[in-house]
Amino acid sequence: MDVAPVTTWLTAEPVVERVELAGESWVDVVRGLLARAGEVEAELLATVQWKQERVFRYERWIEEPRLTSWQAGHAAHPAVRDVQQWIMRRYRVSFDGVALSWYRDERDGVGFHRDRELRYLDDTLVGVLTLGARRPWLMRPLTGHKADSDDWTGVIDLQPAAGDLLVMGGRCQAAWLHAVPQVRGRCAGRVSAQWRWTSRRGRRDPNPGFYAPRYFGRGRSST
Repeated sequence: MDVAPVTTWLTAEPVVERVELAGESWVDVVRGLLARAGEVEAELLATVQWKQERVFRYERWIEEPRLTSWQAGHAAHPAVRDVQQWIMRRYRVSFDGVALSWYRDERDGVGFHRDRELRYLDDTLVGVLTLGARRPWLMRPLTGHKADSDDWTGVIDLQPAAGDLLVMGGRCQAAWLHAVPQVRGRCAGRVSAQWRWTSRRGRRDPNPGFYAPRYFGRGRSST
């Protein structure tokens, strides 16, 4: 794989801490990988074309409580490109771009979910770079219960700060859920950059993705 050398946006010799999870899953925590994180966040907020997605919940379309965008190639911020190159070099994977999310304040968030859009979940890698406010970033095992989204058994909180990188690997998207919940009290904004890769091995996940309609009416089952 032809990977360009990293530049001075990144901290020299960052420490990678692996957290082993059940179900052949793991998450690497890299504190302070990106230097000058505040500068990068400010530039992204000023230059990115953010959009408001809508999701179908409770039998109606609602605005997703965060803004999103997508960048690829040289359109991405150079610091974001450097983090992408670092991930590619370390884990020997490739990406076609980076997804961006802006949690504007304490009212924005996303509940427990898996990145089902990857479809093949037995061997995946998802990197999440945090810029801005430090806030809860939760993971918990998937139990398979009907009320799984309300089950807080086994929750861990990684609480990434500005410049921290989390990398979920193995069967994380098959066996674990993650969330950035809304918080009580005032909270400054948080921008995250996300990279997703799948080996396309194993059984294809038949469940709908995050943006697929979900029905909760009488006589219908939720997903």
